[in-house]
Amino acid sequence: MRGCHGKLLRAFGLCLFLAGGSGCAQQAAKKWYDPFGLFVKKEEPTVKIKTSAERIKILRDLAKRADELTPDEQQQATEEIRKSLVNGNENEDDILVRAQMLRTVAVFPNPLAGQILTVGLNDPDTDVRVACCEAWGQRGGDEAVRLMAETLSGDTDTDVRLAAARSLGVLKDPKGAPALGAALDDHNPAIQFRAIESLRQITGKTYIDIKDWRQFVQGQPPEEPSIAARLRQLF
Repeated sequence: MRGCHGKLLRAFGLCLFLAGGSGCAQQAAKKWYDPFGLFVKKEEPTVKIKTSAERIKILRDLAKRADELTPDEQQQATEEIRKSLVNGNENEDDILVRAQMLRTVAVFPNPLAGQILTVGLNDPDTDVRVACCEAWGQRGGDEAVRLMAETLSGDTDTDVRLAAARSLGVLKDPKGAPALGAALDDHNPAIQFRAIESLRQITGKTYIDIKDWRQFVQGQPPEEPSIAARLRQLF
């Protein structure tokens, strides 16, 4: 009986996906109706407008349970999130929900999720773009390194650039080192500091002075500082 109930809920969710032109589907896209019925309580109606906090919880739980979904279900969930993000006047207007949507799709390996995250880097809200950088750090891959390098050099907001530099460190891909090396000459000390920390994560090197890091990224590695030199820096 329980399995039958689950199939019915999934079938209902699929109808919402297929009815893309209807007002009901547009409203569903905006308010996130849990298309697979994973989190519907028995006493609740199948379709219910949920608060922002409820939508965020559903999205977090969906990310945690992503491995339980088939590839087709992951694709459907990704498409549902896409509609909520880019559905014209019906798109998700809550910044925190948009940010969590990006963190959630990061766990889905399908190409559509990558497209959503690429578009997310152009979100008008700074906090959403920061979340998108974090999502790319979680997702990984060559595309993540390329986009984080471009964001570090091209975004106009310091917090977003810091998030991109941080994600390059998390990714630990040597291909991210040149972008971090360029950031060493940034006029903002916070960007310089974050670039050094991420370079340490990528390379395992422990240079202290920024000039040593500049030498390193230019292919002229200086000598590693002695333990005594490191202690002097600390005190």
